[in-house]
Amino acid sequence: MKKRSVVFFGGFMVCLFLTLLSVYNISSGTLYAQTAEQQHTYKMVVSSTRGTIYDCSKRPLTGTEKEYAAAVAPTLEGTAALKKALTVSQMREIYPLLTDGKPFTFLLSQNIAADGITVFPVDRRYSDKAQAVHILGYLDGSGKGAAGVEKAFDEQLSENQGRISVTYKVDALNRVLQGEEQEVEDTSYLKNSGVVLTLDKNIQDIAERAADKYLTKGAVLVTEVPSCKICAMVSRPSFSPDDVAAALDLEDSPLVNRTLSAYSVGSVFKIVAASAALEYGISPDYRYTCTGAIDVDGALFHCYNSEAHGSEDMNAAIANSCNTYFVNLMQQVPQSDFLAMAKSYGFGSSVELVPGLSSASGVLPSLKSLFIPRALANFSFGQGELTATPLQIDAMVNAVASGGIYTEPSLYEGLVNEKLEYTEKAAEKAGTRIISERTAGLLMSFMKSSIDYGTSKKGKPSNGEAGAKTATAQTGQFADGEEQVESWFAGFYPYENPRYVITVFAEGGDGGGTTCGPVFKQIADELYASMGG
Repeated sequence: MKKRSVVFFGGFMVCLFLTLLSVYNISSGTLYAQTAEQQHTYKMVVSSTRGTIYDCSKRPLTGTEKEYAAAVAPTLEGTAALKKALTVSQMREIYPLLTDGKPFTFLLSQNIAADGITVFPVDRRYSDKAQAVHILGYLDGSGKGAAGVEKAFDEQLSENQGRISVTYKVDALNRVLQGEEQEVEDTSYLKNSGVVLTLDKNIQDIAERAADKYLTKGAVLVTEVPSCKICAMVSRPSFSPDDVAAALDLEDSPLVNRTLSAYSVGSVFKIVAASAALEYGISPDYRYTCTGAIDVDGALFHCYNSEAHGSEDMNAAIANSCNTYFVNLMQQVPQSDFLAMAKSYGFGSSVELVPGLSSASGVLPSLKSLFIPRALANFSFGQGELTATPLQIDAMVNAVASGGIYTEPSLYEGLVNEKLEYTEKAAEKAGTRIISERTAGLLMSFMKSSIDYGTSKKGKPSNGEAGAKTATAQTGQFADGEEQVESWFAGFYPYENPRYVITVFAEGGDGGGTTCGPVFKQIADELYASMGG
């Protein structure tokens, strides 16, 4: 019995010793560390990238500024460094994460070097001075495209998404094991793939600065002659793509892209009327004596401020923007020819800039309505039912500056991979002759007269010649007893061998020449400098 007791007691003591040794090893972390090395890792995505939107020279329009994405494995040294770099509210935000002990990510405005903090420079999607925000669009809360090009090309900008991730060795509570190496995986270079637009960053900047100087609510377009590729597209007021919610309830509707919205047109439409008359065979020497008003079926149609221009030919009528001349002139042209000319210039038709992103079509009167004398009179100088977008007005002027060939505006150049090699190229849009070279040449000379001594003279560039046409369109809407107008200034530059069409629109203002002319002039002057003077 004694021998059995000794054996049992000895065995019990061995088991107890092994149990205590096991507890000691686990508590000291030695055995767990060995197990964790083989089995326990924690992979954390620090930053996910999105394809880039480029201008025509493959210069980025998104991701132009950097911020810092930090991968934080909480340590005392790292916490001290963060406390120095962050505000009190930021520290309050991340305090629970620091005390929890698990790895986490955090965006910083500056680089921080400290134990347990790994910082990666990453692209900030939109800068504080982001360009072309109305056409580029913005993202929703999940990072998907919600408007503009971001939405139209969401699939292409989201596929093959790159990312930066860090893998840690952790304990059972996902706390980082000290002294262990982390693994970084970086495929963020994939963000270089994306969409190339026809926009030109330099010209966009020129147009935005001019718009900001002179316009409160309006739009500016600059297109290339003869391709009608859009070099700049500006809508004002603007908004921040990072804070769309702040713009939702503002009275001036900053989210509206005014370059693609339809408005009352006014006298810029006299270019279409003159085209129809010249193509019908009416001489540019056709004369009419303006007395300031003309009676049509018992209704009086006036020139601006009822000004009497006297005897005019077509050149003078364009330069002076004489309403009564064109009311009389278009009584000599079949209504069907007049309406067909408007349609050939693109009025009444929407323009699809990229798949899923189109302009408004505007409104054209019906042929039947143009047999009503008063409706025809209104249409003759761009009033009545007619509405159009700045994009349509721009394309109209481009057709004139291109020698009579209409080309639909375009915005899309193609898709590129991460090496900036094209994987898809947009087909060049073919032009269609809508007026003769002779008619286009006459219209260009009429528009030159307008800018030399007519209603467009406030837009005359400091260097070189140009051609333009103004409008002050009545809207039929009143505020404080005054009718609201919409102001236009559309022209080409330079006069010889035109390279650009510039269209300026303002909601309200004091008329096309006064409100919009200075915008045209500033843009033309800066384009002159960029062309090497």
